[in-house]
Amino acid sequence: MFSMKYISMKYFIITAFTCFPMNVFAQKQSFDVVSYSVPAKWQTTQNEGGVQLSVTDKKTGGYAIAIITKATASGGTANENFNTDWTRLVKSTVQVNTEPTMQNPSTDNGWDIVSGNANYTDGSNKGLATLLTATGGGQTVSVVLLTNTQKYQNELLSFINSLELEKITSNTTDDKTSAAINNTNGSSIIGLWTNNQLETNGYTNGIPQYTGGYIRSEYLLKENETYVYRVKNWLVYGAKDILFVYETGTYSINGNQITFMPKQGKGGWWQKTKSTKEWGPFVKESADFKSEKKVYYYEIKYYSGSHDTALLFKTGQKTGVQEYSYTKRAADKSIIDNPPGFKTDFGNKPLSTPPPASANTTQSKNDNGSNSNSANNSQLLGIWGQYMSESNTAGYDWREYYFNTDGTYQFLEKSISYLYHNDIIFIYEKGTYKLNGNQLTISPQNGTVESWSKAGGDKAGKLLKTEKRTLENITYTIDFHYFSGIQKTNMVLQYNRQTVRDGAFSSNATFKNSWLYGRPYNPGKPQIELPAGTRIDFKY
Repeated sequence: MFSMKYISMKYFIITAFTCFPMNVFAQKQSFDVVSYSVPAKWQTTQNEGGVQLSVTDKKTGGYAIAIITKATASGGTANENFNTDWTRLVKSTVQVNTEPTMQNPSTDNGWDIVSGNANYTDGSNKGLATLLTATGGGQTVSVVLLTNTQKYQNELLSFINSLELEKITSNTTDDKTSAAINNTNGSSIIGLWTNNQLETNGYTNGIPQYTGGYIRSEYLLKENETYVYRVKNWLVYGAKDILFVYETGTYSINGNQITFMPKQGKGGWWQKTKSTKEWGPFVKESADFKSEKKVYYYEIKYYSGSHDTALLFKTGQKTGVQEYSYTKRAADKSIIDNPPGFKTDFGNKPLSTPPPASANTTQSKNDNGSNSNSANNSQLLGIWGQYMSESNTAGYDWREYYFNTDGTYQFLEKSISYLYHNDIIFIYEKGTYKLNGNQLTISPQNGTVESWSKAGGDKAGKLLKTEKRTLENITYTIDFHYFSGIQKTNMVLQYNRQTVRDGAFSSNATFKNSWLYGRPYNPGKPQIELPAGTRIDFKY
């Protein structure tokens, strides 16, 4: 249990530590390895990556937010995992100007618990951020608290007192650590790995205000153990000019260590133009760039919620930058363009051999006698979902297919954004489907798009507008692929262009021009929460 005796919060008076039980909770709930109680009148948002609880005082703008993450595999220590999540969960969300004040560590049910807090700025207001990280059995889980008011101190304290962790067992340890070990090997590291950070200019109610500037870096790791490293920084407020860095060399892997040995490298500054995608004249070389040997501990993780594969470089340092994270992309999907006249060998050499056939498809013969993957209808039936989170907010886009036994399907999408639109969007579509070998044809018959007001969190309020849905008759190439890292099978749909129904392609180097859909937590039950009174019937 995360006990409050290990936490002190600057904004909370000492008497609150021994506050008597309050009648502010709903029934005890659970998410992954954590059970908790929800304070009354707080909004709850759950997705595959975690649970967010929040409450807002509309009159004063005061708020409190609690986030529980899903447990992930980790070979790091309790302090290392705390430092990683402090950067990933706290510093990427709010402006923190000081290092966290650490509390005495504790242990419970086989977990090592580390906690700390620090002040943050939120526009013209100030708040307090607290992080609790538990590590045990080859996995780690965190709880984040953010508040800019004392109004909800009793609810937050009682919420923390309600937290309980599942007891570590040998099976938990074996499953989590084996997944981490299987993902750390020389062959899986080959490819294009990218990092894209967006520049912000202050925060409003905990939400960053983006400027259009960015900091981008990439590693291209080739089969012949050579690499290309590039950086492009185009900042609105952070720098007058554009920074570009280019480095090539060789890399070697020893266990979970990777060593980069540069052969040539150069960094320089270019003038800006009106567009973030255009280059002005060359200004000067960068005196800060140094091409030097680098050694990291590395780990590869797969995030099923976003279908992203991440390459983590850990420095092993106790201060400064302790981890770099890169997301895998297709080799031809670089996010960095070179300055005018700057030529590289980027992308000239194939990165890897084609992957073997999926373990969960059957082999059939084409008319020409060649093999092709063939899916069967029993694999397709039921619910398949795709979840995409909005960067640095609680927003998300959730899409679900429902394949019925009578050859009909339903498609449902829920989209809530804190950056791009003010309403909650619900999309409904019905039609028929036909599966023929590895070809899936979707034939919609009708569809609608509804706009709803927000009633707190991701709850729908009032129906504002209804429009007709754009219908697309699409024949996909379909595969059911087992991903050993997450030990789950996903439905993979491929097409030669993006569709309105499926949106942007998933980021997966194995399947180009594809979307990856997974099974919901509770098979047979949809994950999308519909507006009150709305119902969808299933026939499988």
